[in-house]
This record gives sequence, structure tokens and C-alpha cells, in this order.
Amino acid sequence: MESIYCYDPAVNDPLSKVRGIGRYLQILKENFPKWKYVRNLEIRNSILDIFINPFFNFLQPPLKIKGKFKKKVAVIHDLIPLKHPKYFPVGIKGRINILRNKLALKNYDIIVTDSYASKKDIVRLLKVKQNKIRIIYPCLPKIFGSNSIIDNRYTEKNNEKPTSNIKYPISGFCLYVGDATWNKNLVNLAKAIKIINATCVFVGKVFQSNSILDTRYSEKSKKPIFQYPVSDIKINHPWQREFKQLLKEVENDKRFIFLGYVPDEKLIQLYRQAKCNILVSRDEGFGFSYFEAASQGCPSVLADINVLRETSKNKGALFAKPDNPNGIANSIGEVYFNQSLRNKLGKDAKERTRFFSQQKIISEFNKIF
Repeated sequence: MESIYCYDPAVNDPLSKVRGIGRYLQILKENFPKWKYVRNLEIRNSILDIFINPFFNFLQPPLKIKGKFKKKVAVIHDLIPLKHPKYFPVGIKGRINILRNKLALKNYDIIVTDSYASKKDIVRLLKVKQNKIRIIYPCLPKIFGSNSIIDNRYTEKNNEKPTSNIKYPISGFCLYVGDATWNKNLVNLAKAIKIINATCVFVGKVFQSNSILDTRYSEKSKKPIFQYPVSDIKINHPWQREFKQLLKEVENDKRFIFLGYVPDEKLIQLYRQAKCNILVSRDEGFGFSYFEAASQGCPSVLADINVLRETSKNKGALFAKPDNPNGIANSIGEVYFNQSLRNKLGKDAKERTRFFSQQKIISEFNKIF
């Protein structure tokens, strides 16, 4: 059996553990436990079998791979910063790294990506031949299908939600899970929430602050007190301009709740308690929160963009143009206030997740080896 070495960037970048690469590595380690996940690339063996770079990052210096491999595989999840340079300024060093990585990419035998939409971008922007690219859809981490933590959201008899094991002091909310870069379109999301007059919970490391959420209970009302000290969140990177605009948009508005990072067990319960998941991005490589939500029977409001149409197959979601806050609000309102529609979309969403199985990702990776 061939030895497969997979680079683990989370070792040198702890923050990547709570970003997309951390989730992707979690999936790889669960499904390919026999791979060798290496911390450094100074491997002394003369000729090794297979090397995988699970996050080919054009903005960082190219990996220095000293070992010789029979086959090298690069995983490119998306090219959003390259597609939208106006909103992702990279500076002189970044431009140099992009050029160096384009040259380094030629040394890889196969490129794996997450969707047909991303494949088109790779062909167009990087001039890579189509037969060199393999589309391998990610699956969900095992915890999202673990019966020990999650029971079925819908009963066979009446399609009602079962009682959740963990309860947050929040009810009747929409949910956003992810980052806060320009492509996530959070300002228009916030405007839509205001129009529909709903509550939206934001989950992600970028929303973390030591005091951003105060869950002390008022003795009189027995309700949680939420605080939003915008000044506690440091914004010093040009990629965070959209985030800065978001914080101005929602400041002192208690309809917006920032939870920051939460572990998967609690995230699962948030998906189960939410009235809908919202992902109205201007651009995506895959759209992971849709599938996490779908696995718990939580419907979504998605941006009407090619990649989300592709991966969802129009199941379990309503769509809205990302540049239209009123349209986003209308789609949220349809799901938020209509339990019958939520139940139907939730069932359809859960059905769609069966397409992205652990067996498929194992089979597809084994094919390229």
C-alpha cells in the first residue's frame, strides 16, 4: 500500500483550526486515518509515494518540499481573493507569492477542488488543463451524523422537532456561521434582518470578544442580557472593511447576537434551534454551512449564485440575489414565519446531505491514487 503524506498547516497556524482548513483537515483525518499528517516537509527519504497539500494558499510563500514524491496533489478550495482583488488587497508581497505559487503549482500532478464552479475558476484564472483537475465534494464531519448526540429532527408521525439536549437562552432566531470577509455579504444580511425585524445569531472565531456576549440573567426579567461592545473587536486588516461596516450597522441593536466560536456539539444544537441558516455570499467555493444546517433539518436562505445552486441542487433552501437586501429579507421572512415551509425545506435539505457521503470522498480520493 502506498504511503500518503498530508501537510497539516494547523500546526504552524493555530487559528486555521477554527477556519475552513481546520474543518477540511478534520474530515480528512476522520476518513483517512492511515495517512501521515506531517508538521514539516523536510522528509529525508529518497523517494516517497504521494504528497497532499490540503490548502494550496496562493497568498503565502510556496511550501518548501524537500522530499521527492511519485505524485503530488494540491487542493484548491476557491480563488476568491484572486477573482476579486479590489476587495482582497494583497500588497507587494502577496502579488509576489501569487506569482511564485502559480509556478509551484506546475509541479503538482493533480488538482482537487470542491465544486464545478471552482474548477471553472481554476481553468480560467490559472490556465490549468481541465483533465488535471478532479472535483471531490467534501462530506460532513462524523459528529454531524452521530446518533449519540443528534436524534432525527423530524418524527415519522407528525414532522415535529424533538426536544434538544442543549438550550441557549435565545429563541426564534436566524443563524449565520462563517467568516466576515467581503464575499460573505454581511452588511446586506444585516440590512435584511432589520427589514424583517428578526434576530440573527453570528457564529465564528472572527466574532469572538471576551465580553461580546454577556449571558448574565436579570433578576427581574429572568432573561439574558446581551451586550455588544463593538470597540472590543480589533479591526486592523484591509480584508475586514466589510466587517467594520457590519459592526457599525448593528451597533447597539440587540437583534444581532455575536457568539464567537462554539464547539461542534453546541453548533449542532444552534442549527437545530434556528428557524433558518443564512448564507447569502457574493461568492463561495462550496458553502459548508448549508450542509451543516441541512444535516440537522435546518432550512437555509442562500445567495442565488452558481456554486450554491450547484451544491444544494435547489433543495432545502430559498434563494435571493445577494445585492438585494429587500429580496434577502423576503426569503428570510418566508421561512421565518412559515412553520409548514420550514418543515418541508428542512426535510429536503436533510435528504440532500445524503449525496455528500463519507464513502464518496474516500472513493474519489482513492481513484486519483
